[in-house]
This record gives sequence, structure tokens and C-alpha cells, in this order.
Amino acid sequence: MTNTPLIPSHQGVTHAGTIKVDSADIDKFLDAFRTCWLAVCKEPECVYFDVFHSQIDPGLFHFVEVWTKDNDWFMEVQIKKEYYKPYWDITRPLWVNRDLHVYDRLSGYNFVDDSYLEGSVRVRGDLH
Repeated sequence: MTNTPLIPSHQGVTHAGTIKVDSADIDKFLDAFRTCWLAVCKEPECVYFDVFHSQIDPGLFHFVEVWTKDNDWFMEVQIKKEYYKPYWDITRPLWVNRDLHVYDRLSGYNFVDDSYLEGSVRVRGDLH
């Protein structure tokens, strides 16, 4: 990416993705996803992982994960971890559609209000 004065990049990478499963498969998908999500959230390089479910299209999930390392590191190190395999084995057959994007975070354009974090896991030790 070309840096410009108006696009100050931030170290790390952000992945945003959408996965669509049949509404009948939501529980099966979430059971497999939760196990993988917990393992990912315990990684010290993962600083944010938020998951959303569509109110108007049941089975449509959107997720955003932010990493302190770049995408090359993610593809060479992180994505090869063993806990992804059971997730993929269980969920890939359930995918109706999947769309992934890779972004750089923009320094100076990051905001989160404390009220947004209410009900969130705030410390890795709290994960279960």
C-alpha cells in the first residue's frame, strides 16, 4: 500500500469477513466457530475479534479481527495453527458463501466507547 499523508497506516493487519450458512446450520456453525474463536482470542497478537449476526438474514455472520502483525506473518504463522483444522472441517461444508478482506488500520481513526465493551471479554484469562 502506498502511504499518503491522509492515510497513515497502523502496524498490523485487520481481516473482515462474511460467512453465510443456512439458518438450519447456525448452531452447528457457532459450536465449531466458538472453539476456534476462543483459541484465536488467546493469541497475544490478536488484539480485537468481534463477531456479528444479521438481524434480517439469519445465518449471515460478519467478523472483524485485528492483529499486531502484518498479513505475511498471519499467512505464514497464524493461519497454520492446528486449531483451525477442526473449524474448517466442520464449517466449510456449511458455507453458502464466504467473503474475506484484508485492511490496514488507519492511525488516528480508531474509536471505541467504554459502553461498547460492556459484556465483552476484556482479559484473555476471562475466555471460556
